[in-house]
Order: sequence, then structure tokens, then C-alpha cells
Amino acid sequence: MSIRKSAAVARLNLMLQMKEPSVLLLITIVPIILTPFMVPGNKATLVSEGYIHATGAEQAVPGFAILFSFFSVQLIVQMFFNERHWGTWDRLRVSSLSVGDVIVGKAGVAIVLQIAQMGIVLVAGTLICGYRPNGSIAALAITALVFCVALALFGVAVSLWCASEHTALAVAMLLGMLMACIGGSLTPVNTFPAWAQPLARISPAYWVVDAIRRIGLDRGNLFTIMPNLFVIVGFGAVCMAFIIIARLTTYGRAKASSASV
Repeated sequence: MSIRKSAAVARLNLMLQMKEPSVLLLITIVPIILTPFMVPGNKATLVSEGYIHATGAEQAVPGFAILFSFFSVQLIVQMFFNERHWGTWDRLRVSSLSVGDVIVGKAGVAIVLQIAQMGIVLVAGTLICGYRPNGSIAALAITALVFCVALALFGVAVSLWCASEHTALAVAMLLGMLMACIGGSLTPVNTFPAWAQPLARISPAYWVVDAIRRIGLDRGNLFTIMPNLFVIVGFGAVCMAFIIIARLTTYGRAKASSASV
């Protein structure tokens, strides 16, 4: 795998994304518009939990940022399947580029786009809704970065394992919404029915929301959210394992095909 070749793939895919930015704009603008509507209800919930000085933005702003970050997975799916629609995927595989170069390049673009989307939503929430975390901003930035990387790996894994774009988009959408909603991105987990609250912990979104909540309301720092980061990294590692398996499978098929010729 070559860093130079991966960077070339990344540059090309970034240029393509900038030529068709409609999806990225939508998943950035829509949460900014919707968040103010959720602030009053979240304020009442947080005040009832004992956070008497909460504004509601502490839940609404990061919650919507995380929720709509899952929609960005479809950008990753499209980056992979566009190559097949254009008839360039087979050419990439027989070129000097390795499968790893292509995956790293596309995943790198996805990470950059997700960081940009999440960052803009959080900054807009600060300006519009008064989102003011009382904890470590550095810990907040690291949490967002780790989450964006893990989410990009999830998107790559879905793209490589699904046989068609329709299936990949459906899997990404359904699993993404499931993870975001049961993870507490729309409303705090403690408002769920008692039987549903333990289920929230199986979602990586829960650990992201919980980490940002601690930073925003409980003066959290990097040390206090470290267990959350370990879980998010673990989710990314599982996705990476699926990517490696898919990569080895692709390489094996390509090798067998060339040998038969």
C-alpha cells in the first residue's frame, strides 16, 4: 500500500464529492434547522434530571450532529459503487493501485467530510442555540474525531460486503438509524422504558452521546471519557476486521481470475 497512491485516490474522490455536494449540504443544513425545535423539550428533560442550569442545547446539538453523521455513510457507499456504475472499478483493480490504496483513499475522504459536517453542526449549535460545554473542548474534539473514523470504517465495511448499491444503502440507513436512535441521539437514554435502557449500550452512538454529555454537563475531560473512547475504537476495530476480510477475499478472487486467464 502506498501513501502517495492513496492520496491520489483521495484527491480525486474529494473533487468528485465537491462537484456534487447536495447530500453533504443536506445532512449539514437540516440538523442546524431542526435543532432549535428540540432545545426546549431537552431542557425540560435535563432540568428534571437535576441539571438546573441546562439550556437543552447540551443534548440537542450533539445529538443531531451524531444522528445526521450516520446519514453520511451513504456518501461512502456511493463512492465505492460509482466506480462500478462508471465501469472504472475493474480498471482500478488491474492498475498499479492496490485494493488497500483505494480503500484508504476513499475512507480518508469520508473521514474529512464527516469531520467537516459534524464540526459545522456543533459550531452552528454554539452560535444559534448557545451550546456551551462546561468540560474539555479538546476531549470533545477527540471524541468527534474517533467517532468519525469509526463511522467511516463502518461505511467502508458495508460497501465492501454488500453486493449491490441498493442493499448497501438500505443496510447503512437502517443500521445507522437504529444505532443512532437507541443510542440516545434524539432523547436521553434514561427516558427510555426500563427494558430498553440496557439495549442502548450495544450501540456505538450511546458511547459517543454519553461522552459528549459528560463533557457538556459534568465538566468531563479526556480521562473521564476514556472508557467511552475504548468502546468506540473497538467498534471501529470490528469494522476494520470486516474490511480486511473483504479485502483478502477480493484479492483472492482477482488472483484466481488472473490465473484462469
